[in-house]
Amino acid sequence: IYSLILITILVGCKGNLESEVKTAPSHKGEDTAQIDDLNSTASSSEVSFTNPSYEKVYTSYLLVKAALVNTDTESAQKKAVALSQAVDEVGDIQDKTKKAIKTIITESTIKTQRKAFEIVSKDLELLLADNVSSGAIYKQYCPMAFNGKGAYWLSDSKEVRNPYFGDQMLKCGVVDSTIE
Repeated sequence: IYSLILITILVGCKGNLESEVKTAPSHKGEDTAQIDDLNSTASSSEVSFTNPSYEKVYTSYLLVKAALVNTDTESAQKKAVALSQAVDEVGDIQDKTKKAIKTIITESTIKTQRKAFEIVSKDLELLLADNVSSGAIYKQYCPMAFNGKGAYWLSDSKEVRNPYFGDQMLKCGVVDSTIE
């Protein structure tokens, strides 16, 4: 049974693996505009919400995701502060989500930040899905995340940039659904 699971996982991400592994850039003390961003994609979808506060939440969420794709723990911490503030403005957020965001802010290990991000992604999907007025959010899935348990995240692009593996398996994942 383990070999069947392994084959399924390898086939699921085989087409998305890059031929060479890129090293995630370090953003410590550098101008991030001059650094290759592993999170960059050729296109992105604009999205509007019924409440402007949800747009702040989504934009802040995407910045945390980008930091995790780039395996940049310091940036993830800073961007999570803005996400926390945006979430506080909305006010209708579960305590476990706030706790997960705080974990991203206070923890400096990428593994812990990524695990907390999974919780944030689940909860914000529920909040944002019912409040999209135009545009699209892409719900993406990686079957290999967290030792084969799999995990979802939200994106503004159909192109996969995996926040759970970063440069190790940058394009591992699929668009599971589109939230419109």
